[in-house]
Amino acid sequence: MSGLKQLLANRIFRLFWVSEAISVLGDQFYLLALPWLTLELTGSPSTLGNVLMAAAIPRAALMPIGGVVVDRWSPEAVLLVSNAARGVIVAALTALVVTDQTQVWHLFVLGAAFGAADALAYPAFASITPRLVTEDRLPAANAAIQGTAQMAGMIGPALAGVVVAVVGNAGAFAIDALSFAVSVAILWRLGQLLVSDSAARPAPVAEQPSEPPKAIRDVVRAVLTDPVLRTVLAIIAAINLGVLGPIAVGLPALVRGELGAGSTMLGVIMGTFAAGALAGMLTAALSPRPRRPGPVTRWATGGLAAGMALLGAATMSPRFVALVFVTVFGAGAALGYLNVQGLSWLQARVPRAMLGRVMSILALSANGLGPISYAASGFAAEHTIAGLFLGGGAIVGLAWVFARDPAFSEATT
Repeated sequence: MSGLKQLLANRIFRLFWVSEAISVLGDQFYLLALPWLTLELTGSPSTLGNVLMAAAIPRAALMPIGGVVVDRWSPEAVLLVSNAARGVIVAALTALVVTDQTQVWHLFVLGAAFGAADALAYPAFASITPRLVTEDRLPAANAAIQGTAQMAGMIGPALAGVVVAVVGNAGAFAIDALSFAVSVAILWRLGQLLVSDSAARPAPVAEQPSEPPKAIRDVVRAVLTDPVLRTVLAIIAAINLGVLGPIAVGLPALVRGELGAGSTMLGVIMGTFAAGALAGMLTAALSPRPRRPGPVTRWATGGLAAGMALLGAATMSPRFVALVFVTVFGAGAALGYLNVQGLSWLQARVPRAMLGRVMSILALSANGLGPISYAASGFAAEHTIAGLFLGGGAIVGLAWVFARDPAFSEATT
């Protein structure tokens, strides 16, 4: 509790925390309304997978450039630009829905633009927190931010489901656009405070990143020649390949198909996943940071693989609705624990001057396979929802195998 009090006493961190909370809460409305709108227009899980793929391709392709931009300029300014651009895109989508002019190609074009702007967001977000708190406060700070995000993820989808059911998809998109506007205003103020408060800024680094192509090559070489970071890349890739598509495509298809339910049910199931992630994050925040990440990573990846596989089995049961909630919660808990402990460990291990670029490469490991995951999940969901989740569990099981690598098992901060 004392750690939380110290975080709350930090005015600049508190401002960043509020900005992210508002932005992430708004995102829940977009994340529910977009797949629901796609299924309303087409009725096709495969098309939904392709729409999500259209956003994932530019996000993955531009992520390394985003890391270079973050390391050359202030991450809070980069995040402000990203949020402003995404807010304009969502506002345009809102206008299309309100005027009843939405066509499927609009979802592809605006989704791709959203993904391009989103490529700046993750490396910027991951690089801001170490600028605001000391290293020993990183787990608590990450848990506070990600825990708040999961609280928003737990409450937001249920609210979004009700909004979509009552006033339609336009209302959900409008709320997200408004949240981006508020977040941009707060980030603007945060930037002013960081400029005026020299104590909040890190000591200047000795050298700036080189030009983008060389800067990217330098950090890729550093990551690939480090056996521990290589293993982290493989673990992240397996987790996201097995989770991104099955959750983003499989859950809406499950609710609209096998369950025959509406947007409110989808919101509740998505909120349950977020509640599980919050439980995992709180466990990570209240536990000492492991000196060696290998053993806990094996436990968490094994639990996540089991949760995804059990979700597939649950869809085949006559009483599978209750089992869906249980398994979704369990999978979220394993993922939430991995997010907090893994991010904190990496932030402490990676040199500050390379943090933005390293985080962008790691994000590329996750998002680079996103287009494949979304497209494959859409295809699978057209034929078998159970098989989609079972396959996702098998792929996540590869992360458990990778975590047994001797160099990773013995690695320390």
